Amino acid sequence: MAQDRTLYERSHVFIKDRLPQTDTRDGSLDEITGTITITTNDRGRFFRFLPKGIEDNVTDDWALVNNGQSVISFKNSKNENNALTFSPNPLLKFRIHFNINTLRSIRRQHVLHGIANMVFALKDGTTFPTFYFNLGGSKELLDLLGQFLRLQKSPRDNRLYIVREEIPQESQPQPASAYDQLNLFDNSNDLFKRIKGSDSRRTAIEKFSRVTHFFKDALLGQNDIITSGEHSEAIIEPDITALMESFSEELRESNNDGFEVIYKVDFKKLPQVTRYPPLTTKEWKMCLDKDGRVIDVNKMKERIFRGGLESNELRSEVWKFLLNYYPWSSTSDERVELAKQKEAEYFAMKLQWKSMNEQQKQRNNLFRDRESLIDKDVIRTDRTHVYFQGDNNLHLEVLHDVLMTYNMFNFDLGYVQGMNDLLSPILIVMENEVDAFWCFVGLMERMQQNFHMDQSHIKRQLGNLHTLLQFIDAELANYLAENNSSNMYFFFRWMLICFKREFSFEDVMYLWEVLWTDHPCENFELLVCLAILISQKTVIMESKFGCNEILKHINDLSLKVQLEPLLKHAEGLYILLKDHDQATPGLPPQISAIMFPNQNKNLKKSTRQDGHDSDSDATSTISSVKSSRGASPNPDVEHKPRTRHLTESHSIDENDSAVVSHTKKP
Repeated sequence: MAQDRTLYERSHVFIKDRLPQTDTRDGSLDEITGTITITTNDRGRFFRFLPKGIEDNVTDDWALVNNGQSVISFKNSKNENNALTFSPNPLLKFRIHFNINTLRSIRRQHVLHGIANMVFALKDGTTFPTFYFNLGGSKELLDLLGQFLRLQKSPRDNRLYIVREEIPQESQPQPASAYDQLNLFDNSNDLFKRIKGSDSRRTAIEKFSRVTHFFKDALLGQNDIITSGEHSEAIIEPDITALMESFSEELRESNNDGFEVIYKVDFKKLPQVTRYPPLTTKEWKMCLDKDGRVIDVNKMKERIFRGGLESNELRSEVWKFLLNYYPWSSTSDERVELAKQKEAEYFAMKLQWKSMNEQQKQRNNLFRDRESLIDKDVIRTDRTHVYFQGDNNLHLEVLHDVLMTYNMFNFDLGYVQGMNDLLSPILIVMENEVDAFWCFVGLMERMQQNFHMDQSHIKRQLGNLHTLLQFIDAELANYLAENNSSNMYFFFRWMLICFKREFSFEDVMYLWEVLWTDHPCENFELLVCLAILISQKTVIMESKFGCNEILKHINDLSLKVQLEPLLKHAEGLYILLKDHDQATPGLPPQISAIMFPNQNKNLKKSTRQDGHDSDSDATSTISSVKSSRGASPNPDVEHKPRTRHLTESHSIDENDSAVVSHTKKP
């Protein structure tokens, strides 16, 4: 056995994550303290982080970690009965070990009068939690790694160090096709049979099957998107060909132009954005008149957008407005009567499925299959949250009943996997079956398009993300295209269940109520996605991540992204877009149509010259130009209609910033 020699050791290093048994209602993360060591032996040099409390486990001859929650270990002993031991320990999932030659990048941030921290990313896209060096030692660790690795400081970010090495092109694994990435829900269904005649696709899928579980988790986690039906074809099977064609067609524009339009928007200099503490119960009550009406609805939505709500108790009241259970104009008395009416409606629908006998169910395959799917999904919904922990949990029964009743309420859509994820926080906040149901109905009114079998809405949103990224950061968009990732499939899970698994429970509830205000625009979640992606640009590009590594890296960001800076970044992008949309010549029409669909002002415009109307087309070219913008626009300025003197069609090319000018062609 190889003998380890310690090159570096530092204790009192901690990471922030959530232990499975932790009560997550306060949204805080646990500090998991441990020791970092760098060791060397004849197999190489290795990084290891060992959380405090599991040191004894490493003395076994071998150990099998069971889902990061427990360990089955073996120690050579004369007493065979004592050889195998089972040790439950939630800290095991935080034990980290890798060969330092697999490192792709290191980020070290030294905070003045604070705690330095480091983030390690591997060549396969794995990104570990941030390590905080409570007693120092990060600089020594970086210097040591620099002795064995060729570290180069990033020109874009002086905190990021890239591991440089020459990798023969032929040794690089071929990126999986975009088609294969989405074909991850069930490789045993008819979709696989239908494409088996294609050698290239069959070969890719056969290779891909080796990592099926990883990519399923990358897109959806434990829950596949499946809707039950009478036949196996009811499994959601994305129309891949149409999906890919639509992405390419969305950016094709005609060039019968009389003008050349060049856009210039510097998205690297974001305006300052102000956010506030959460709305308090006292503030909420002050915004109601003597009859209980909300005095100024727009002002209230703006306030919620700026800071969210302070507690679940307040959420249980305000979410009913945000999710259209209560009308914003209703009085307190009207809401009492409405609640009584909705309660009667709910239990009438619940009685419909509760009163079905087994013979009736046997004659209704669709109902029976949906019920079976709900039964399976409910028992694995947020079981690490204290609200759903334990055997025979009554809250799980309520979750089941609400989903079954929604199946009766909207039988055309029924139940689709992922809905349980959306209902869970609502039930935790409401702690009332009827209120949770009607709020869930309101949420599904907003999101049910995500669960349609043709996936047209998700497809459209992914296309919109790609279009926005081309305009906001064409360099990153082109990099993704070169690495077979312009399909933006790594956003799929984010869009499907609205970031439910990407943030802590408290942050998810905060983000949801921010998005439900529809302020400052209905598609604000697209800018949230882009803000996350752009924040990872340097790591992705300078680490030279390919398709698989990008997908894994983005998936590994779960619970590692700070929400407040993210919201500021997303709003800063919106402000620049709106500010430029109000200027001349405005935004390209496809960008304006995504961000300002209600205005619809860029799709068709007429020119009024010499007393008559005429239409002319224009072409847009976006070129690489470094730009600096000055003052931040005011996001609250009311949009004033403007007369535009041309109709534009555009083609988007790569750039760092988008440039705007008009030139009349002869």
